[in-house]
Amino acid sequence: MNQKKRKGVVFDLDGTLLDSYHEGARRFFAVADSLGLPISEDIVIRMKEIWGLPGGAIVQTCWPEISVATFMDAWETFDSNHPILLFSGIQELIRQLSCHMVLSILTGRGRSTHFQLQCNNIEHFFSFVCTLDDSPVAKPHTKSIEPLIRQYACCDIAPEHLVFVGDSIHSDYNLARALNMDFIAITWGQNTRDDFLKAGLGEQYIVDSREDLLRLISNFTADQVLER
Repeated sequence: MNQKKRKGVVFDLDGTLLDSYHEGARRFFAVADSLGLPISEDIVIRMKEIWGLPGGAIVQTCWPEISVATFMDAWETFDSNHPILLFSGIQELIRQLSCHMVLSILTGRGRSTHFQLQCNNIEHFFSFVCTLDDSPVAKPHTKSIEPLIRQYACCDIAPEHLVFVGDSIHSDYNLARALNMDFIAITWGQNTRDDFLKAGLGEQYIVDSREDLLRLISNFTADQVLER
């Protein structure tokens, strides 16, 4: 990682802040069932292998017979009415970071994003929230983060002054790596420590607890010291 002071943090949402890795898959199957789609053992295995890809890609892989728009509309409607809990300690971590840094979210969710943030009482901590509705493409395409880059530029924060925090190699780490953006991997979501090490991320940038995440981001910040 470079040695420039960090001024902003871009967070992934699902599996990083929201405890939605297993819950999200369960909801996908619930929506599939409500639409009369088959849920075979092969589909369950396939889902586990590709979970973390954009929702549309998962639908096309598991149920190519249905319109992606139809499925995703049903899923967003379901998710916009059923809260998912944050991981323990996340709300306090976000509160502390927001006192000293400009926080944002980059997610593959659509309209349900704001409902989930509001239900967990953390939306006000984020200066910018970029959902799939705000971007023409999903992660890990480099254009997926452009709306956030433009918003940070209005605050005189350049991409090299950002650090990306996520749980997925495919969606998060690959995007950060393509942009040469600093990245911190968390291990309580989709991918494990070993997964990130095999993908080439340095061990010092992989954290196993919210406390370690706060400490590592604190080391990237400017002259201010975060509360302990």
